[in-house]
Order: sequence, then structure tokens, then C-alpha cells
Amino acid sequence: MPRKTMKLPISIVAAKGGYCVQMELGSKQTKVNLLLDTGSSTLAVDTNKYKPDQDFYLQATPYAQTITYGSGGWAGPLINTHLQLETDERKMTLKEGHLAIIESEQQNNFYGADGILGLAYRQLNRAYNLTEYFQERNYSPEQTYPWPFSVEDNKKAVRTFKQFLKTYPYKKPKAFFTELEEHKISKNKFSLYCKRAVVHVEDNNLTTQQLEADPLNQGWMILGAGEEHKELYDGYLQIIDVVHDAYYNTKLLAMQVGEGDIINVPPPTREERKPRYSNSIIDCGSSFMVLQQELYQELLDQLLELNIDFIRHIDLHNSAGSEGYFPQDLDLNQWPDVHFYFKGEQEDDITKVSCTPDNYWQINAMQAGRAWFMFMNELPNIPNMSIMGLPLISDYFVIFDREYDANGVIKVGKIEL
Repeated sequence: MPRKTMKLPISIVAAKGGYCVQMELGSKQTKVNLLLDTGSSTLAVDTNKYKPDQDFYLQATPYAQTITYGSGGWAGPLINTHLQLETDERKMTLKEGHLAIIESEQQNNFYGADGILGLAYRQLNRAYNLTEYFQERNYSPEQTYPWPFSVEDNKKAVRTFKQFLKTYPYKKPKAFFTELEEHKISKNKFSLYCKRAVVHVEDNNLTTQQLEADPLNQGWMILGAGEEHKELYDGYLQIIDVVHDAYYNTKLLAMQVGEGDIINVPPPTREERKPRYSNSIIDCGSSFMVLQQELYQELLDQLLELNIDFIRHIDLHNSAGSEGYFPQDLDLNQWPDVHFYFKGEQEDDITKVSCTPDNYWQINAMQAGRAWFMFMNELPNIPNMSIMGLPLISDYFVIFDREYDANGVIKVGKIEL
């Protein structure tokens, strides 16, 4: 394998609905499983495995971070320490890399993962300088570690603390992957090879080790490379343009259900509902395919026209709730592919990618026999935004080529199982 590249195994087992990579932290090289997320930029870890008080590489700072997600959030200090990725063949070590320590957590944000590795750009990564706060209170040392705050572990408290932090100046620490590139440790691209959106459980009695041995629960993350790994895809790559470098923002042009009419993405009906950067993102941290509300309704309407039984399954799934849907007559061979059309490399280029029934219906999802429908309506706090998550990514080898041009591009090739 060329220098400045690394092929790392990843697994969906720990986080249940997202892939984790193993990273070593600090002087003790503590191994932690971090959730991969192209929809955020922060590297953060809880203290279940990593013990900051035992890390003699740790450098405290006056900075604090708080991140809120659609249904979760956390707060904690920003520190610097050694961060390392390693395989049998080589290692990549970032000395004095940025790491947030999760001290207050709104909920169990990452399931069984130990933290999160944000792979987006630095614009999303804010850290607030509390030097003035400490000076006003004669607090010494002027550092956020050890954590001097008491923030209750609930939604309101974390969001209130975030508003407090916003009254202080901030910087945007460089994201982990950006630092790897700037220190010439890795080339400025990475690739993902995934097969599932939700952990595959063929038998409810399987141990964690047995689940991890299931090929459907395994994948690869390749740092610094992509195109040359033809063992993972069919050899042909299409390009989706990244139109903004906040997230991996893309321009979704249209959707098509099976061989039906191509449905253009409607513009927002009101100015306040206009998406900030674009109308879609590619997000490996999302287990679901979140569709802009008109597209979601069109999807349901088109499925109804094809077969009323399709809607019966979706309704039964939705009404089952947390108890789960365990159908006896769900025949995915009858369901259509759902196609999405994106702006390609040039202004007039159109790239078509498809989400297949075995990806937008996850079978044996979390439990043996459970079926999970992975399309959902837009999120209330992110209007007019389609989030293209793992059900789409799982059918493709995806290269996030950040060095291609100013914003980068996303290259996709059909995976080889």
C-alpha cells in the first residue's frame, strides 16, 4: 500500500446504526471505538475507557465545546493529546491533536461507541475560549480541564450551557482529518466501504464477537486513497459534486421510484425554509434516508400506485414503534429501486445513484427477523434538507476526495461484496 495511506477495518456492531473505527488515545494508547460521521467535524470521547487523568501527554486549554444533534448532545473541555490509528502494517500518529472530552451528555448519543470522529470540515467545529470567564472569577488555572462546570445530563441543560458558551469568543479547531493532511501524514481523501445501515442480527443469541465476525457488519475505511482499491468496487466511478464545504453538501436534482416519472426536487416555498448551504448532504453518520417533505410524500404516493401492499407494510412498520416490525410476507423482490439524481462534476452533469430494497428495508435489523424501513420525512429543525445516509452509501464504495478541487468531490462505485 502506498505511503500516507491506510486501510482500517470498521464495524457497525458497537454503535448499532453507524460504523466505528478504532483509535488509540494518549500516552497509554487507550483503544476506543469512534463513530464515523461525515455530518460533523468534532473528535470527542467519553471517559469509560479513556482516562484523561492518566494521560501524561494531555495538554489542557481554556476552550470548551458543546455539540447538539437532532436528538442528543454533550459538553466538555477541549484538550490536546496524541491520537493514533494503527494496523499491522503501519501507524498514523497525530501529536498534540485536538480532542474533546465528554463530561455532560444529554443522552447515550453513540450507543456502544466510545465517542465520535467527525470527518467533515472545520466550519462545523467550534470551541469557546473561557479565559475571560476564569479571569473574572479569579479562577486558576485558566483551563477547562479538569472540568469546572456542573451541567445536568438532560436536553435542556446541555442546550442552555451552549447558549452560555456563545457569549464568549470562539475558534474553529482543525478537524482531525484536516490535521492529518496538513502534517503530511495522510493525503486529503478517505473512502468508505459499508454494507449495512443497522447491525445485522441473524440469531438473537449471538455474542458480540459473533456479530463482529458477520461479514455484513464489517467494512473498511481507507485513509489517503480510494480509486486504487478495485477489490472493493466494480472499477467504474461516478462523480457527485460537493457544492459547499460545511458538510459534504450536494445538489439533489430529482428522484425516481422504479421506472416511474422523474420527480424534480421542489424549491422551498418560503424563504425561512431555505436550506443554508444546499438541499442535501452525504452523511455516513445517519442510519436513515431523510427526504425533503415533498419528496417523501412523492415516494409514498409512487409506492402506493405500484402496489397498495407496499403502504400496508410501511404503515405496520410505523405503528409497531419500539416493539419492532417482524413481517412474514415482506418480499423485497417486489419492491422498486429508488433513484436519486445529483449534480455531477460539471454544471450540466447528472449523476444517478440508486437505493435498493435490501438497503432501504433492513432485514434482521437489531433483532432476528426484524425489518426496518429506512426512509423518513425531513427533520423539523432541518427543513428542506435531504440527508443521504447509510442505506444509500451501503450500495457503493464512496471516496470523499477533498483534494480534487476547492470543495472536493464524492466518487461512487458499485461495491463488490
